[in-house]
Amino acid sequence: MTAEDGLSMAERDDALQGSVLSLLLLAHPGQRSVEEVVREMTDCPDEFSARDAITNAIRDLAGAGLVHRHGAFVFAARAAVRFDELRI
Repeated sequence: MTAEDGLSMAERDDALQGSVLSLLLLAHPGQRSVEEVVREMTDCPDEFSARDAITNAIRDLAGAGLVHRHGAFVFAARAAVRFDELRI
């Protein structure tokens, strides 16, 4: 399945995960609420598809161990921060 921008759905998912992680790395060591992340990443935070894509990206990043959840808050895992510091 190809999106309008020429990227596959997997490529779009990867790009969104990268954007979410970048946002959380910029906030490090702070935490952001999931609501803050959604508001910062979309012009229409109440639109289901945009909200769903972002929350799925957060879920996938947490599953990979790159993001931690603390109630309604999320933050970059130490491993993600260190990898970003290495600038590989």
